[in-house]
Amino acid sequence: MPQSRPGQPFEMNWPKLPVLSGIRTLGSVLNSMRIVRNGASLISSSSVLGLFRMSGSTGDKPADTLYHMSIGFRNTQALYVVAKLGVADLLVKGPLDSSELAKKLGVQARALFRMLRAVAAQGVFTQDSSNKFGLTSVSQLLRNDTPDSMRYIVITYGERQYEAAGKLIHTVKTGETAFDHIYGKGLFDYLSENDEANMIFNLFMAQSHRRAGDQLGFYDFRKKRLVVDVGGGQGHLIAQILRLNPHLKGIIYDLPQGVGQAQKYLEEQGVSDRCQIVRGSFFESVPPGGDVYLLSRILHDWSDEKASLILANCRRAIRGDGTMLIMDAVIPEGDAPHLGKQIDLQMLILTGGVERTEKEWRRLLELSRFALNGVTKTGVQFDIIEASPV
Repeated sequence: MPQSRPGQPFEMNWPKLPVLSGIRTLGSVLNSMRIVRNGASLISSSSVLGLFRMSGSTGDKPADTLYHMSIGFRNTQALYVVAKLGVADLLVKGPLDSSELAKKLGVQARALFRMLRAVAAQGVFTQDSSNKFGLTSVSQLLRNDTPDSMRYIVITYGERQYEAAGKLIHTVKTGETAFDHIYGKGLFDYLSENDEANMIFNLFMAQSHRRAGDQLGFYDFRKKRLVVDVGGGQGHLIAQILRLNPHLKGIIYDLPQGVGQAQKYLEEQGVSDRCQIVRGSFFESVPPGGDVYLLSRILHDWSDEKASLILANCRRAIRGDGTMLIMDAVIPEGDAPHLGKQIDLQMLILTGGVERTEKEWRRLLELSRFALNGVTKTGVQFDIIEASPV
């Protein structure tokens, strides 16, 4: 997987948030999916979970819109610290004050209190009259032991991605990817050389997949026999497909560091007997003979030149009557709102990749001898692009 997927926000469209105690809370952001423009929900380029937008009579003024967009960095880092320290896990048995928490965490009590107070005011924690902090539906998602945990999503956005976003101006001035400028190498090369960063990234991707849900449940696989998940990482997508389609067999194809936990996950999902793990680089080749090839959140990581190379290798491998399914954003033209336009900044900063319009997808596919058959809008960030070999 580290070859194939940079960090990216999970699929989320930002809703208009309900007012709670004078604050528009974050909780409803995590539970519904709709992007709203003109100030109803605001996203900064460095935001993890969207801006915590303050409510008030002047909240829709242009100056307020601009101000709240500009302060997303503080919330990103506060959430990151909460997630990195594991604060939510310490509150499972009930509220604690900052002194108790500080002793358990080995941090400075007053600084911790001030940070927790700030995020509690925005719905992340409760704060009672004795200054004890407790869990809310939002901070429950920062626990490490819940199936719907988003802890590593928040950690990922607060670490290297955050640092890279701080060098966006370098990218705009020079065209050089900010991550490469800071670390002297590309994101995936960096991950391949840093075990801890790679582990966090893989956990991030696993949590993002769970948040996405079943995006291919609508697709009719009845006449298919072999699905090849190119850049399939730990196997979350292929396992989901195989569970729903008992007649199918699958192949996960990715770099060795991407599939480290794939066998274990496939066994847990009860599909290991029908899924093969093949290690390799999709820039060099792709396993042949499949009648469905999946590219889930892969091509947006790469420039048109590199994306064309991946597609060309898929074209050589796919059966003549096969199908290519691409899960990626299809962004609208003009100034229409779409979270993919924010993720496009992320690609600019992290990998040199790009989010594409339907016209750009069509052209990219044609260069590799695929025809775009259609686009299925999923209602979230990533759409389903279906193509066939020509």
